[in-house]
Amino acid sequence: MIGALLTAFFFGVTPVVAGRAIALIGFVRANVIRLSLALVILGIWAFTFGQGLRGQAPLFMAAGAVGFGIGGLSLLAALPRLGAPLASLVEETVAAPVAAVMAWLWYSDKLTTNQIAFCAVILGGVVIGLLPYIRRTAVKGAAFRSVALGIGLALLAATAQGISLAATRHGQQLMIHAKTPPDTLTVAFQRLIGGFLVALAVYAVARWAWRRKWGFAAADGSIKAVVSSDGGKLTTRPLYWGSLNSLFGPILGVSCTVWALQSLPSGQVQSIAAVAPMVSVPFALWLQGHKPPSVWYLGAAIAIAGLVLVYLNP
Repeated sequence: MIGALLTAFFFGVTPVVAGRAIALIGFVRANVIRLSLALVILGIWAFTFGQGLRGQAPLFMAAGAVGFGIGGLSLLAALPRLGAPLASLVEETVAAPVAAVMAWLWYSDKLTTNQIAFCAVILGGVVIGLLPYIRRTAVKGAAFRSVALGIGLALLAATAQGISLAATRHGQQLMIHAKTPPDTLTVAFQRLIGGFLVALAVYAVARWAWRRKWGFAAADGSIKAVVSSDGGKLTTRPLYWGSLNSLFGPILGVSCTVWALQSLPSGQVQSIAAVAPMVSVPFALWLQGHKPPSVWYLGAAIAIAGLVLVYLNP
């Protein structure tokens, strides 16, 4: 369960730093940068200390192509349309039942009644805590088409994430049954290969077809350093925010996800990781000065209660 909790923390930080990178260079290039850096770092580990391309590499690469490639790119495209809290809410909460159903249909990895109930408590707390952000998106009067497209992209990201998690757990189970225990960082690297290839293909097509008109640059070239809640100025260097995005997402976040999937069902792992949008709120407070609404504390309390129930009833 520790791996799933760490996943929630790292994935909670990711949308906030990713949003800054997207604002500077666009979601297509931001995605390529984060995956490229992670590929190099995890690749060094995999070929020096890990299992290289051995094990269930084809399955893991396919899982990465779906989760990282399709899901990651869809979420990055949804972020500027919905904002980090709402985009993450849709992706993380919907991905949980998708992962559970896929694992059940594919290889009979079932959740108990108690597990389903307690996971529902966690997801309910997340939804309650982030309700003000849903209303804020509508109240701001954002263009309906933009918001609708953002919701659609977030749902696509959730579906891809759920399928990817189910496939990753299945691959690790196959390795354990074959008495070749998976190396966590190697599995993360192999998943990353598939995601990187998809991201690179999208980058090439987008650059050729739309050049700077779609997903490449910020709305204007005058983005200035924002001021954190403690009064310090934050850099506008794309590589800085891209590196943080890579560290908290593909490197730490995904590695912890892989670790958690070795012992917990994919639906349960995703339900625990779904508190990530709640984690995003305090970081958004530090970076942007937005104070959490009072309902956020209620949702956080409910989500924590669900986490405790999951821990006490494995």
